[in-house]
Amino acid sequence: MSALPARLRRTLCPSLGLHLCLAMLLCGCASPRTDLAQVRALAARADALTAFGELSQRHVDSYQRARPYLSPAEDARERLLDAQRRAAQADVARLTQAVRLYLQALGRLANADAYDVQPELAGAGAAIRAWPGSGIDDRHVSAYTVLLQQLSRLGGAASQQAHLAQVLHDGDAPLQALLAALDSLLALYDKSGDNERDMVLGLLDVEIAYADTPQQRLLAVLAKTLQQSKTEEYRLLGLRHTLARRQLAALARDHAQLAAALTTTEARWTDR
Repeated sequence: MSALPARLRRTLCPSLGLHLCLAMLLCGCASPRTDLAQVRALAARADALTAFGELSQRHVDSYQRARPYLSPAEDARERLLDAQRRAAQADVARLTQAVRLYLQALGRLANADAYDVQPELAGAGAAIRAWPGSGIDDRHVSAYTVLLQQLSRLGGAASQQAHLAQVLHDGDAPLQALLAALDSLLALYDKSGDNERDMVLGLLDVEIAYADTPQQRLLAVLAKTLQQSKTEEYRLLGLRHTLARRQLAALARDHAQLAAALTTTEARWTDR
């Protein structure tokens, strides 16, 4: 290189720098990387949160739904519980929203083009040359090359994997805690649903027994129809609680596994 004319050296050096930028970017793309589709699939698991939100709202509305079936003593107790449920609901909604926002952000980080800097590198154009008479000297050519090198380091699969690994690792413990809280709430909702079922169906059992006379035959038929409908409603509600808890458990398990896998892969790549 020292034998080359100075002007030719000034032309070739930045070109080599650009080639180095591209080579670094390609090396990043060729490095071991997490299947971004797995992260995006995990981030898209909002069905569990949607189901939780619906069941949470049903829990809040328990008193209004059960009120016609309550005795005076039960009404006083349920009215107090209703106030407590409604007071806590805003914080329950915030817990759910925090998990949802985390998953949405995770999905954006795992977008295939989230760390693609090829457009920026292409927009930089060809290598520049030194033009001492115009104020562009070798120092500026070198700065241009170094800046593009820094840009290439920001992009590529290696940087994306490192960032995702860090986010998943740091986010796993708080996410597990929040999902555990939602699971505990679902267990509470399930128990509350059973209590509501027992009050409603218990009243219907008593009233049907008294109404099952020739004079009140139509009333008894209507009450039995309502009883059958309510029995099926509470059965399906119990199944929904079970399914929602399984979905949350699967989300927690898959996030933990993916966080561990990314951390291990990133550590191996860093040690090379």
